[in-house]
Amino acid sequence: MDNSLQPTEQLFLDLLRDHRFLTTHQLGRLARHQFGNRRSAKRQTLRHLDSLREQRLITALERRVGGWQGGSAVTIWTLTTKGLRLLTGKRTGRIRPHHYSTTFLEHLLAVAEVRVLLEETTHQTPGLEALVETEPGCWRTYLGSAGMATTLKPDLALGVTTTDFVDYYFIEVDRATENPGRVIRKCWQYETYRRTGAEQKQLGVFPLVVWVVPNLGRAQQLSQAISTEPKLPGQLFIVITHEHLSSLIRDGPSPHE
Repeated sequence: MDNSLQPTEQLFLDLLRDHRFLTTHQLGRLARHQFGNRRSAKRQTLRHLDSLREQRLITALERRVGGWQGGSAVTIWTLTTKGLRLLTGKRTGRIRPHHYSTTFLEHLLAVAEVRVLLEETTHQTPGLEALVETEPGCWRTYLGSAGMATTLKPDLALGVTTTDFVDYYFIEVDRATENPGRVIRKCWQYETYRRTGAEQKQLGVFPLVVWVVPNLGRAQQLSQAISTEPKLPGQLFIVITHEHLSSLIRDGPSPHE
């Protein structure tokens, strides 16, 4: 930690390192527990972001991103090259955030939104603790069927602990932009990795794979595609909307999942 930074500023830098891009609103929600009320959180968030920008540790993108605040222009923050070097202590290549496509940004922001919901649920639920792994820490490398090294790339990995249970999840954030066939191929990659036993050796169980989708129509589409795929163990996967994520984290999977 850089001692010249305030704790909230350090938190924002760490979050931007983990997710690469976050909106002002997302950063404020992730730091909400540090402030007395919602109004204070908004004011303090803007103050700390202005300070980090003045120090040239972060920069803002003004982009119109579909599905975010009605598709209006939102402020998206990311680390500068100086900011990344401060966190890593290493010289890195120059960061060019304006070169990223809108589609890429939308996916990263959707993954970040799941992280926000997870953190909010944790802070609102006494006795609940959640450990979130972001990319690339949540990726798993294993030997595929042809004996070649293959990397499984979840969007997030999650461990949830309460006084009653410990649950593990791989999180896939779906924006309904992919053909169901590509989703099924990703499901088979999870099944191939499960058969290696590597995760079970470490955790004792294989994490439930959770597809988080934007609406019920997409949930029904993917659930049907998974259930009708021959030999794919359907109990390994569940498909939920964002609205059901908090209850999954608080209560665990229902018996039929």
